[in-house]
Amino acid sequence: MNSIRTKLTGMIALTIIVPVILATIVSFWYVQDQERERGLELTEWSLERGTRQMERYISDLSRLPTSLYANRDVLDILEYGPGLSLQQTEIEVRRALLGMYLSREDVTQIQLLMLEDMDSFAAYKMKVSPRSKKEPSAIQQQLLRDKTSRVLLEASHSLVPYHDFGPIVSEEDVVTLHFRLDKIETDEPLAILSIDIPEALFLGQLASLQNNPDEDLWFLGSDQRVFAHLGDGEIPDTIAPFSMSSDGKYHRIVKTFEFDNQQFYVGKSIPDRLLTEPASRTAFIILIVGIVSLILALIGATYASMRLTTPIKTLTSNIWRIEQGDMTVSFDSLGNDEFGVLGRQFKRMIERIDDLIQREYKLALENRTNELRALQAQTNPHFLFNALQSIGTLALKGDGKTVYRLIAQLSSMMRYTMHPEESMVSLKREVDHLKSYIHLQDVRFPGQFQVDLNVPEALHDVIVPKMILQPLAENFFKHGFERDGSMLANHFMLNVWKEGTSLFIHCENSGRHVTQEELQNIVSRIENQTSSIYETEGTGLKNIRDRLMLNYNREAEFMLATPETGGFRILMRFPAVSEVEAS
Repeated sequence: MNSIRTKLTGMIALTIIVPVILATIVSFWYVQDQERERGLELTEWSLERGTRQMERYISDLSRLPTSLYANRDVLDILEYGPGLSLQQTEIEVRRALLGMYLSREDVTQIQLLMLEDMDSFAAYKMKVSPRSKKEPSAIQQQLLRDKTSRVLLEASHSLVPYHDFGPIVSEEDVVTLHFRLDKIETDEPLAILSIDIPEALFLGQLASLQNNPDEDLWFLGSDQRVFAHLGDGEIPDTIAPFSMSSDGKYHRIVKTFEFDNQQFYVGKSIPDRLLTEPASRTAFIILIVGIVSLILALIGATYASMRLTTPIKTLTSNIWRIEQGDMTVSFDSLGNDEFGVLGRQFKRMIERIDDLIQREYKLALENRTNELRALQAQTNPHFLFNALQSIGTLALKGDGKTVYRLIAQLSSMMRYTMHPEESMVSLKREVDHLKSYIHLQDVRFPGQFQVDLNVPEALHDVIVPKMILQPLAENFFKHGFERDGSMLANHFMLNVWKEGTSLFIHCENSGRHVTQEELQNIVSRIENQTSSIYETEGTGLKNIRDRLMLNYNREAEFMLATPETGGFRILMRFPAVSEVEAS
């Protein structure tokens, strides 16, 4: 129903919903770009700071081997060999190595490989191993071949003891810093110092740059050596220094620093949704504010519309009551505004109409009621005569029980027809009355006719004019029934259904074929408004049609036809009103 309240509420809702949706979309896209740009700038700044921090850490770590240059005894041992006392040499080297190990807490293991005799010492767990012979590892040999750099970082690997002088309790991964000690005058390699640093230290530095667990960070060498990787993402195959790239879903920022003629990369991969999350939150807040505003506006609109439409509904309900015949007005005043003026004019108009109805309409209505009662009364003699004739026939045969049942059925039907003032009944009562009539006829003509009644239970509470079904069956027994015929030759069918707001009653019975001329004469006689209601010819069908027209006027239809196989077909249509709606 397009009421004023509905229209007003819809208009207010529309004026709020559309701006809120537009504001949400526009703010999301605008704030999204700003937040993405701002997030990338902050990430680049923090990554630059983290890169400098990583560079300082490696630089500081590389100063540890240079302390050996300050120890002249160790330097002579590296340059000239152990000398006269191997025991004294070993003590000096082990003292220097242990001092380096104890000078830093972030060192897991240290190895000193002297290239002169391939003597190796290792410091681990606050003690130094005895001297042993070792060959340079592959990465140490790489450092010896590369004359451009004295420092080489080995990628993250499991901790492996340099000497079997004690159990390796820790199974952590380490990054190894290999430092080549050269002779100062000739740059001749003297030894290689390898320092194992826990990978967790580098991961900790990367974690300080991670703002969300979904971010991916890595610390790599120029040849894709992985020193530390934090996150579940994949490490990029190719990395360009000082670059920023994006594939729409992820943004990648790479910072580079150089140490001892080597390049190192610190990179970060950020999902785009993390950068635009503030924009999503802003849009969500705007949407929530809009929904709250909409609810408040709808409450206000509902209150205003109720104040506006209540007088209209009051007038509408009074008009509906007046349409039902109740000419009383149920309100005293609708206020002092335009509705109040309209209400006062309405009351005066109804008072004048009520005076006219008292003089004209009620008189016509009384005449119409008397006519309806006379039409209803015509049906009873037909059936009463036939029923008494059947009872008399059975009485002559001496069938007392059947006579008693027939009298009981007849009394039930007579009670149904004894109240002519009851012009409208439920469809169920009318169908029950029809079934009682057919039962009486079945006792009179056993096995000589068949009846099909198709009335859905859902339509039982529909209100119909009284005595419109039984005359149809009476018309069949009067004009279409063959007393000497079989059950197949005599049939009566009644279908009831509902389409939209209309109720349809379709009746068809057997009998001789009626010509079009005869059918037209019957239709003319039934529809003749000037014919007397006391004429006996065609009384049953005319009675039904007149009832429909008196109760429903132009909203009812009453049509007659004759099938090709013979007999008679009747179709009625009128508004379907239930008992609940009628009350």
